[in-house]
Amino acid sequence: GNIRDDQQLFKMVKLSLLLGASAAASAAAFAPANEGRSSTALSAIDQKTIGVVRPTGLFDPLGMMADEEAFERRRISEIKHGRIAMMAVIGNIAPQLGFHFPGYLSTSADVKFEDVGYGLQALSKIPLFGVAQIVLFAGIMETVQWAQKPGMAPGDVGGEDWIRYEDEATKINKLNIELNNGRAAMMGITGLMMQEQVTGMGIVEQMSKW
Repeated sequence: GNIRDDQQLFKMVKLSLLLGASAAASAAAFAPANEGRSSTALSAIDQKTIGVVRPTGLFDPLGMMADEEAFERRRISEIKHGRIAMMAVIGNIAPQLGFHFPGYLSTSADVKFEDVGYGLQALSKIPLFGVAQIVLFAGIMETVQWAQKPGMAPGDVGGEDWIRYEDEATKINKLNIELNNGRAAMMGITGLMMQEQVTGMGIVEQMSKW
């Protein structure tokens, strides 16, 4: 009845506020600053201190940080995957809340954006040529536009227009925010996809049943 509808609406509002707060927290890692711009050399900040936060502290039981070259490669991958995961979490949840691009994804296949849905099942709704475009775009961004250049700090791929913090304490804080939000997002998107496969429901539908 009306009471149940009101309860469902209240749950959706709470979820929307929670997701909005999470998105705002993730965005803080990319927030612009007025401290100015400068080149960011790899040696500017000891990357082995970034991401070492309470309560776990430094966790490297296998001693994998000893190999400097391998550590730099892994840190670059971690930042990159974290950024992708943060976008993926938002991209997974937004359609469940009713946010879609207007119009058609493919007029020839008669597929609207709102028909695609979310999660892994969405890939089956996208025409093969559309999937190829996504892969091509990702490849160009990976190898050209946002390629990691030698001598730049891990994740510093924005070129001359990239906002860089002059204050070291602020810079370290922002790097920790981005790295830890990225780690949480990698776990989050994995959990979302596994949950969808096991239950057949997205997170929004599941939470609405609480």
